[in-house]
Amino acid sequence: MRLTGLLRLLVFFAISVAAMGAGKEEDGYVLRPNDTISLAVYQEVDLSGTVRILKTGEASFPLIGSVQVGGLSVAAAAAKIRDLYAKDYLVDPKLTLSVSEYATEFISVIGAVKVPGQIPMPISGHLDLASAMATSGGLLDNADTDGIQLVRASGTTSTYSIEAIQGASGRIQLAAGDRIIVNQSAFVGKTVTVLGCVSKAGPVAFPLKGKLDLVNAIAYAGGLTELANPKKVTINRKGTVTVVDFKVISQRGDRPYLLQPEDVVTVPERFF
Repeated sequence: MRLTGLLRLLVFFAISVAAMGAGKEEDGYVLRPNDTISLAVYQEVDLSGTVRILKTGEASFPLIGSVQVGGLSVAAAAAKIRDLYAKDYLVDPKLTLSVSEYATEFISVIGAVKVPGQIPMPISGHLDLASAMATSGGLLDNADTDGIQLVRASGTTSTYSIEAIQGASGRIQLAAGDRIIVNQSAFVGKTVTVLGCVSKAGPVAFPLKGKLDLVNAIAYAGGLTELANPKKVTINRKGTVTVVDFKVISQRGDRPYLLQPEDVVTVPERFF
């Protein structure tokens, strides 16, 4: 009987040592709600079992009742449970605690991305902004590249450009419940109209980045015809008409004449 008991003890220790070697990384894992944890207490079958951590961070165990384990590492939670059993119920309890099923938590990427939806948080709990954007497949062509919003589960909102995310801001760590919102560009479907002595009169699509100058608008319209009077080009902006010298503007590359959506540009005919 003594030999059998010794063998059982040796087997328990062998299993525990193996678990410790394989579970060093797990020992540092921080427990969270909806994780399922397994407790094995040596020679106490009635105390061993599996339990799910509640949203409050508590898990219930025989004799000692509810124990706050959420936010503790696996190793710290095991030590806490061991101390509680040792205090009133067991002499030098030997136990192991492990995670049998990890809770799945998500962040969301919605809007003008190629693969919108939920992204599961890694078991490590580490997911940065750049990785989440890459997982979503990147931006659609109509995305607002300067207005990518990070809405934290805590309620705060920050806005980033795609260039910033590809740089230092991409290393910002996300937390479960965070949302990334990529809106369409405010300039989707917006145009300016170029009329008069140009090769292709009509609407010109406004660039999604929101910048269009007079020289480029006329270039998109096919350029001036031979009959054009470049000195008397007009821009009608919501009823206010401005006359400009296109020839002068086109020669001063450092100061472009910026247009706005719905502007109407008219290139008149010159009179000989």
